[in-house]
Amino acid sequence: MPDRDVEAPPEPSARREAAFYAGAILTGLFLVRLLGASWSSHFPAVWPDATFAHEGYLAVAAKSPFRPSFYNAFRPIGYPFLLWTVGRNTQLTVVAQAALYCAGVGALIVTALRVMQSRAVGVITAALIAGIAVQAKFALWTTQILSESLAISLGFCALAAWWRFAAEPTRARARWGILFLVLWLVVRDAHVLPATVVFVPVILLVAGFGKHLGAGIRRTLAIGAAVVLLTAVYSYFAQSSSHRATLSFHNFVGVRVLPDRQLTNWFADHGMPLDDALRSRTGKSGLDDDFYKSTDPTFAKYRHWARGAGPRALAESLVVQGPHYVSLLNDDLPSVLRADVKYYDTQGVYDRLPREMPLQLGGPTTRAGLTAWLALAAAALAAALVLAVKRRRGLGVVVFGATALLLTLFELYATWVGDPLEVQRHLVGTLSRLSVILVVIIASAVDVGLDVWRSRPPPEEPPPPPPLPWERKFEAEYESKVSAGA
Repeated sequence: MPDRDVEAPPEPSARREAAFYAGAILTGLFLVRLLGASWSSHFPAVWPDATFAHEGYLAVAAKSPFRPSFYNAFRPIGYPFLLWTVGRNTQLTVVAQAALYCAGVGALIVTALRVMQSRAVGVITAALIAGIAVQAKFALWTTQILSESLAISLGFCALAAWWRFAAEPTRARARWGILFLVLWLVVRDAHVLPATVVFVPVILLVAGFGKHLGAGIRRTLAIGAAVVLLTAVYSYFAQSSSHRATLSFHNFVGVRVLPDRQLTNWFADHGMPLDDALRSRTGKSGLDDDFYKSTDPTFAKYRHWARGAGPRALAESLVVQGPHYVSLLNDDLPSVLRADVKYYDTQGVYDRLPREMPLQLGGPTTRAGLTAWLALAAAALAAALVLAVKRRRGLGVVVFGATALLLTLFELYATWVGDPLEVQRHLVGTLSRLSVILVVIIASAVDVGLDVWRSRPPPEEPPPPPPLPWERKFEAEYESKVSAGA
């Protein structure tokens, strides 16, 4: 007989059960709408596997994780690993992608409902996140054999994990956040630089100065920063040995640098062998004329530079030429934000799901919309910071929102600069996370504001006014006329 009674775990409330079943039904309906009409097609791989027979995702997956060549192949290991786990069956891959996508969105929705103090704000936030997710421009990638879907899903999971950690830090939540972040890093090389430049310094600062977190959590965060740095080092050497970034660099030189006089002069000063042959590549990508696999001796010096000092010059230019790049990006924002990638939609998803939310509630789609969203987010962060300092709590959510926003904006900037070919496809994951982050930041500030308003102390009742002279005289006369024996 046990010494003490073991308390039974509390049963979930009826409301939570109803929400669970409603979410399951809605998820099932979404999956039927997303995949049902295309099920018979088996979701064949279109791009890049149809063009790169030996360098596509399926070809890398065929190597298997048990061969060293898998880890320095032409593609980052994240998506080929998913393909390998399902036996390179594209139909099963799409099912897995769709399930992961729903899981990532579900994690964000559940987090919003649990973290927000106001139920109304939580429900509205969850509805906006769901509205972002059901847009065709994001959901269609679950039907393609491309890394974009996995990148979007893991990005959502990482956001949910770090959001929960920011609201209530624990070692377990820190570990989940680090795990999803590392998985997100190995899916696309474009994720590595933003995480290294933004996430690592912030997490080290939190680990160093967040004494209130406790030694265990701070140690976990420091280890997580080290793991992210090791992942970045691995990614750098894998790219160098496989030359998988060479095609992107050819695109950068042909489409970004050579048509722009300022950039041409700057890169020429930093070793780019500018001659008539290279000038002939102006406006051309690395795929034009199969230039990425050319061995023409005329471009021998350029190829040597492109595989050596060129990428380092590109990284330096992100800082030195930053204002010029930002000006060019600002001109290109309308086409980037519109993100109408219907030409990738081989399964008719655009015909079955909404294209976008009204009033840009599903994320900014115009330059003015982005400006408005960012202005609201900046104001929300500032207000939440003031309230967090005043109340001495809630600072973690402010740090989370600011870090996630800065990381995503830097990723938008670096990806746009570094790989201009099919830039809308390359940025679809960035824009999906940006939409979610902006909603989370603004909703969190509103939630904190409502909590402050509700918890304000009740107003003190003013003391009664002193009696007037005639009142005192009346009371004195009345008391004198009333005797004890009356």
